Amino acid sequence: MRLRFLLLLLACLPLPAVAAESIADQAQAAFDVFAGGKSQVDFDAAGYGSVALRDIAGRWVSLNGPAPGTGIETYGADTVEFCKNNGVLTLASPDPITLTLSAKPAGSEFGQRYTLVAGATFSEYTEPGKYLVAIGLGPDKIGPEFNQRRALALSLANGIVQIYRPSDDILVITRDKAYPTVLARCPA
Repeated sequence: MRLRFLLLLLACLPLPAVAAESIADQAQAAFDVFAGGKSQVDFDAAGYGSVALRDIAGRWVSLNGPAPGTGIETYGADTVEFCKNNGVLTLASPDPITLTLSAKPAGSEFGQRYTLVAGATFSEYTEPGKYLVAIGLGPDKIGPEFNQRRALALSLANGIVQIYRPSDDILVITRDKAYPTVLARCPA
């Protein structure tokens, strides 16, 4: 009886509330991610690159999202393993408005260049010859089917993207009507 009374009494005691983040805190976090913490004037005047591309040089890998059909989250769980194989990307930023990416899948290297346009918007350019060889659509593949596949591949690898840097070790590239590319820095 006493135990029941004690349990009932404990259940009625007020527990310390977990302080929820205020709207201002949540907004600041959003501006930090999507505007690099820059004012609107600095953001529009290409000041974003100095934040988003700062200290970006190094080895990175592309992460997986939820596993197909299961919803199991695999975000970053395989980063250390991925960093050991040929899926590693090398990122660099020679200046505050340029990001370069080089990849060497299956032994054939290619590069991409992202140039800041305004805000978080970048122009993406992929070297066509080396890229097509790297993805198995080089000049040795002949015929209308391969020409169509090359045109599609190049249209997907060139264009306008948004680049966000939610943390020092995560880079997100978004494209119109496409799943985001999330890159993680390889551990040192």
